[in-house]
Amino acid sequence: MRSTHSARRRPVGLSASAAVVALALTGCGQQQAAPQAPQAPPTATQTSTSGADMDVSALLQANEQLAAQLGDEYVQGWIEDGKLHVAATSDGAVKAIEQAGAVGHLVDFSNAQLREGISQIMAWQAKQEPRLRSAIHAYTLNPRTGGLTLAVDASQRQAVQDALAKDQPAGGIPLDFTDSSGPASPAPATVGTPSS
Repeated sequence: MRSTHSARRRPVGLSASAAVVALALTGCGQQQAAPQAPQAPPTATQTSTSGADMDVSALLQANEQLAAQLGDEYVQGWIEDGKLHVAATSDGAVKAIEQAGAVGHLVDFSNAQLREGISQIMAWQAKQEPRLRSAIHAYTLNPRTGGLTLAVDASQRQAVQDALAKDQPAGGIPLDFTDSSGPASPAPATVGTPSS
């Protein structure tokens, strides 16, 4: 399910705030909680349409409660146009998200599967020739597409896309690419291997 909201321009301060909120919602370091009895989360919507006075704390709390309630079916949440959006892997979870007042999005891959996809890409990357080994600068979950977004050295973007399409280390997980001006650093050769 995709929302049909049109993007609105926001002042730089709001865009920066949205970026901080998006980072807070990435689920990094999130512990997988066992499903719990549903609790009534705070409303995940706001009355203002400007987004300037949205209650970010309430949206973050609603996101955390949904993550705990949905367990492994929760993928990731983000704030867009003053509303909490949450990606999940089942129709029942999307219904619970919508009942909590958030916008639900049905996706095919779980948070754990997406993170495993990142590990597989990193292991694949570590085996590539030097120009490809250092071309991917960042890996992020993309709940809007249900896949991953890779920040790639712009000069190597097509080569990386072609090699990933050929080898498919992440299987069927959708991949999006953005140009990166970040520093080149090769993937470690030990990614995905157990330590002794």
